Amino acid sequence: MKETIMERVTADPYAKFLGIQIERVEEGEAAVSIPVKEHLLNFHGAANGGLIFSLADVAFAIASNSYGQTSVGINVSINYMKAAMLGDFLTATAQEVSRNSKLALYRLTVRNQNNEIIAVADGMVYRKKEQFA
Repeated sequence: MKETIMERVTADPYAKFLGIQIERVEEGEAAVSIPVKEHLLNFHGAANGGLIFSLADVAFAIASNSYGQTSVGINVSINYMKAAMLGDFLTATAQEVSRNSKLALYRLTVRNQNNEIIAVADGMVYRKKEQFA
């Protein structure tokens, strides 16, 4: 099953477009990373908030679908704590907090190479009945 999940998530066109790398996948958990390059900066010279959100969202998607059951995001609330800058290396982790037959809650954390928290978020998914793995 883990191979099927890895095949699906490594084929994600948006994550590929951004250059997001998958670091770890376990049931209910995931870690992904990206180096902050010039084309990912905003007009203040910091990493675009959309990049940080996208990185957290990819980790969230992987972790929530890691059981092979189709799960779709229904809400994410993110808090940006510190700016990420050109040359930073960001890692987002998603950790399952609670899961039942229909809903699951995940804590998402984005950190830089110095282990400083860049953003934290909570994401909820609706767990569909269909299995893909």
